[in-house]
Amino acid sequence: PFVPGCEVVGRISNIGKAARHQGYRVGDRVVGITRKGGGNGYYAKFTTKNVAPIISTNIDAADAVCLADVYMTAYQALRVGKKDGTPLTDANVLVTDGFSPVGQAAVKLAKLEGANVYVTTMESRQDDYMKTMGVKCLPLAPSKWLHKLKGKMDIVIDNTCFDSYDSSWKALNSKGLLVCTGMTSIYSFQDFGVSTGGCACDAFGDIRDYQAKWAAIKARYMMSQTKFHDLWESFQNDPKKYQQELKYLCFLVESGTLKPRIAERVSIEEVPDAQRYLETGKANGTIVCLP
Repeated sequence: PFVPGCEVVGRISNIGKAARHQGYRVGDRVVGITRKGGGNGYYAKFTTKNVAPIISTNIDAADAVCLADVYMTAYQALRVGKKDGTPLTDANVLVTDGFSPVGQAAVKLAKLEGANVYVTTMESRQDDYMKTMGVKCLPLAPSKWLHKLKGKMDIVIDNTCFDSYDSSWKALNSKGLLVCTGMTSIYSFQDFGVSTGGCACDAFGDIRDYQAKWAAIKARYMMSQTKFHDLWESFQNDPKKYQQELKYLCFLVESGTLKPRIAERVSIEEVPDAQRYLETGKANGTIVCLP
């Protein structure tokens, strides 16, 4: 059976020769990332390519696992968007689906640097919460916000991929950058005034998978002022940089500057119900499974 869970934080209970050669020891605190699942269990097996040490011994494990993927995705997307590494003071930043975990992480990190942040949301309940973070809220459907933002944004972080990222690209100013981090609209958000192709399946599989692949190819190779960011690729290509950035995010949490939003902490037995709730898009923050 498939076991979900792609990011874990814990201590090493058993170790192989390769890991020992790289300096890992039983009892070391690490974060593990995988695309194959297996994290929602009492034990999980990782290769050394898929783990990174957590230097901090004080940060809560639930907070740390939020940093490992959600906040790291947002942090790296903003880093890519900044180009020359200058602070985001007074920069105009748009985050699509700002209520999502990655969206909220991007908002918090951008606001820390003094950015003017705009977000798209699904409903008024989400607006009410996001406004407490000092952002300007817009409807989720691009047709309802593009005329207001066209040509004005310095950075757009697109988590949704409505219209294959076209509206987000049009929101950029002449020097702006679109960072594509997600494609949630292809698999959901069917009721917000945007056609994403439905959910047709045939002998060749789910057509949405092909739409997602096309959107990724388009963003990677065919769109100017655009970067497609994949955390997994970033982690595999430069693990030392990932470790440095994780250390910095841990510092922000330990100093009280940043607090990850955790929607629920659930047991392994509660994972199926938590997964169904997560798929509704209504969870306010990250759902963390505790062994």
